[in-house]
Amino acid sequence: MRRSALATTGVACIVMSAGLCAQESPVHAPDGSAPQLIEPLYFAPKPNAPFTATARTLVVDTLPDGSTTTSENSRLVTRDGEGRIFQERATFVPKPNLGRESRVHATDYTDPIEHKHYHCDMAAKVCNLFDYDAPVIAVAAPAAPQPGGKTYLVREDLGTDTFAGLEVQHSRETLTIYSQTVGNTRNILRTVEYWYSPALGVNVQVKRHDPRDGDQTLWLTDLVLDAADPEMFKVPADFRVIDHRNPQAVRAGNANR
Repeated sequence: MRRSALATTGVACIVMSAGLCAQESPVHAPDGSAPQLIEPLYFAPKPNAPFTATARTLVVDTLPDGSTTTSENSRLVTRDGEGRIFQERATFVPKPNLGRESRVHATDYTDPIEHKHYHCDMAAKVCNLFDYDAPVIAVAAPAAPQPGGKTYLVREDLGTDTFAGLEVQHSRETLTIYSQTVGNTRNILRTVEYWYSPALGVNVQVKRHDPRDGDQTLWLTDLVLDAADPEMFKVPADFRVIDHRNPQAVRAGNANR
């Protein structure tokens, strides 16, 4: 009687060493994990309001068993008197970080005078150049049932406060997302608190709570009301620039890789 291939394999594992059998594993296609996207603090190109600070972000996610994971990052941001902005983009590290520090993986240079935005990859030493116009700030949605009737927004004025020596306006927004709106079986409450500096035109601190995204705290430290060295606002001379405003340049840049 002929044995099946499966039976033969089973016998082979019996006679072979256990260590060798343990090395066999099922085969599958690659499968990556979905990254968590976190909206960073927004810095408008406001003239006559220079500053330099460290932008920090702390994220606490609550797992189904009630335990938590915590990660953080920190990065430099500075704006000069003409509204040019330089800011780093940094990786997140677990907290406590056990010796690991945020790694700067990209930098952004925003120039409202020349209408240019450079996004530079530190590892590749390549800067991608795009057109830039200061975004038009949309009018805030009224505190009321939102279009479609599936969400409800409440705003609270929490008064005037101080942050890093600046006078700030403290407020809170609560958005109720009714059940069955985004596949949710219960209502979801998303709350966001803002500490806004009119002098800088910047939220110097934001606290977000959403059961889908965890607790996020974004704030500025080491804040000084002065710009960094003017050289900080210039793209590194040894980086290759690909001008996305010019399709021919983009094709040439890709061909030279």
